[in-house]
Amino acid sequence: MTSTGSFLRRRSLRVRITLAFVATGVLLAGALATATFLAVQQFLEAERVRTATDDTIVALQLGREFFLQEDVEPDLLVAQLQLRGTFESIVTQPDDFFRSTLSLTTQAIPLELRDLVTGEDAAYQFTTLDGARAVVFGAPLPPEQTDLFLFFPLGDLDQTLSVLLRVLIVTGLAIVSIAAIIAQRVAGRILRPVGEISAAAQRVAEGLLETRVQTATPDEVGVLAASFNQMAEAFQEMIQRERRFVANVSHELRTPMATLRTASELLAGHRDEFPASAREAVDLIAEDVANVRRLIEELMEVSEVDAGRAIIRWEELDLGSLARAVVTKMRRNVPVTGHNVVTVSDKARVERILANLIDNAYEHGQGLGVQVEVAHDTTECSISVSDDGPGISSEDLPRLFDRFFKADQARTRERGGIGLGLAIAFENARLIGGRLDATSKHGRGSTFTLHVPARSEMPEDDR
Repeated sequence: MTSTGSFLRRRSLRVRITLAFVATGVLLAGALATATFLAVQQFLEAERVRTATDDTIVALQLGREFFLQEDVEPDLLVAQLQLRGTFESIVTQPDDFFRSTLSLTTQAIPLELRDLVTGEDAAYQFTTLDGARAVVFGAPLPPEQTDLFLFFPLGDLDQTLSVLLRVLIVTGLAIVSIAAIIAQRVAGRILRPVGEISAAAQRVAEGLLETRVQTATPDEVGVLAASFNQMAEAFQEMIQRERRFVANVSHELRTPMATLRTASELLAGHRDEFPASAREAVDLIAEDVANVRRLIEELMEVSEVDAGRAIIRWEELDLGSLARAVVTKMRRNVPVTGHNVVTVSDKARVERILANLIDNAYEHGQGLGVQVEVAHDTTECSISVSDDGPGISSEDLPRLFDRFFKADQARTRERGGIGLGLAIAFENARLIGGRLDATSKHGRGSTFTLHVPARSEMPEDDR
């Protein structure tokens, strides 16, 4: 779950970096495309207005010379103008108008432009003609209330702008794509060492204290890796000191423990010779000595595992027969169901794990409905120990295999303990290549399952 969460966080950070690059690319590409399009549009329209202005001046000179003649019709002027340029023209008078094409009417002339020309001013304005953009110039002619309007279509200019717009869009998409590719590469280079440090931290959390990270770069990531290595080294030294302390203390206690055990057995042998009050003290001494002896044995086993001195003795096992033998040895009336399953594992460690689980089912599950089930599939064998006891709360379940953890609020205990039994069982399961898990609902019982690989021969590393 932790590795999955770490992976999702790394992916989320990579997505955020990529989105930041893409957003920046979109903004830059959009701003550049908009500025380029507007600049080109303004330049082309200014050039077209300048050209149209020159054509309008020529047309006005022609119109003035035309109306200096006597008995001339405005439609002849419109015909001459049509021969001289690529524009449409219309001459308006108070009661009539003359046009170069039948589709052109006075309604195409913007009212604001008509008002300016009527006031004896020359002007131009952008408008729409036959559904396309155009620029219209207007100016008065010598005859009173006679005005000339020239329409210059902008279809070719708009087509050029349309092509430019498509080019800018394609270029913008290319820029955004390049930004996304660069973002992926940059994010990968940034997050790769961070992911290595995260994976190293996970391995340290799993007990691989010798894990270190390569510090190849002198930048901030390299400093982070060096700091991690210093922390891991200090943590490893601290754990090793604690392990040596536990091993030394446990070893030193074995001799006095043997003496206490002999003394307690001697007292227990003469128990009936003591008065009633003394017999109770003898019983307490015997029970406490047994508890301390069990504690020392557990601490010795823990220190052996932590020091890497645990020896695995592989042999062929019949898990069904082994489970029945453990139940018989413990003198428990526990049914064992399932078929006989043969695999290769460590007999002594499987026995200790199973004995611990059955013992817990009676201590903490109150011995209600205890049963053992043996099962297997193509890759894995399992032994499950379940009970109908009070169960374990969901808050305690994730920490159940932690050392020195005791979920007393969900258990009833008849004798002492420091919470090492399940932790040792968990480590033994790991040593034989298996795993130990638990499921429980508070008030509805618990199930502990030992999973071991289905093997037909001894592992290669131990041959």
